[in-house]
Amino acid sequence: MTDWDDLRVLLAISRRGSFLQAGAVLDMAASTLSRRITRLEKEIGEPVVERGVDGLRLTARGAALAATAENLERDLQRQTLAQDGALSGGVTVTAGDGFVPVLTQAIDRYIEMHPRCTVDLLVDSTLTKVARGGVDIAVRTVHLGEPSLIYSKVAALSFGVYCAADYARRLPANATPGDAAMIDLSPPFDQGAHLRSARAAGFVSSRFRVSSFAAQLQACASGYGVAVLPDLLSAGLVQPFGAVALPPMDVFLVTRPQALRQPHLRAFFDVLRDTVRAAGAREQSA
Repeated sequence: MTDWDDLRVLLAISRRGSFLQAGAVLDMAASTLSRRITRLEKEIGEPVVERGVDGLRLTARGAALAATAENLERDLQRQTLAQDGALSGGVTVTAGDGFVPVLTQAIDRYIEMHPRCTVDLLVDSTLTKVARGGVDIAVRTVHLGEPSLIYSKVAALSFGVYCAADYARRLPANATPGDAAMIDLSPPFDQGAHLRSARAAGFVSSRFRVSSFAAQLQACASGYGVAVLPDLLSAGLVQPFGAVALPPMDVFLVTRPQALRQPHLRAFFDVLRDTVRAAGAREQSA
């Protein structure tokens, strides 16, 4: 009979895509996981994973065993919930640094509601491959159309052109958008529709470019120039040229269907969705 611990290892690999990332979830060395999988393959007499340069992929038999393991895990979670009603488990979520304030708020709410759960926040502006299981949930501003993933639109961020009050006072009396020093984002982050619209409106005098939203916000707040920023994060800043018509940017929560079948992941998804939507509602009413 296949050992549950080996099935648990296989399930983690199916979700994370590598021995290293699965080991981080299970708090086990990657070499130990590799030995466990080798033992499992000897036991059943056929491979369960295919090893490649881009990570691990499950064979058909491996996928069937992982599905069995997921069902067993879900049954165990139901039994635990039936006994004391408490969720437990780890969540890995990723987003660009511009979403850190709302994410930390959601994480705080979630941990307060479910103290047995843990959350790892990966601040990463690249499009992490959720489909491979590297993370459980991602916050994205682009829809890549991956058929194996769930994209849930949770907000539409509005933008404006902002600067520090001190910088606004230093602008000429009859300043035009071309007179303002832009604190821009580096490629490829400079291709958003709201940024293209700002350039079309005359904000073309780029003073310097940064690859981090946090750095852009800090430079703007320090009075180094103007920046296109979400209205949501514009506290303490001013709009020196008034409201500039810029298109909104959709925000999606992205995950795998099987992730939402795990109660602790479903609970975090719901908390994060509600927190982002509440932040958007506050922005609109401000």
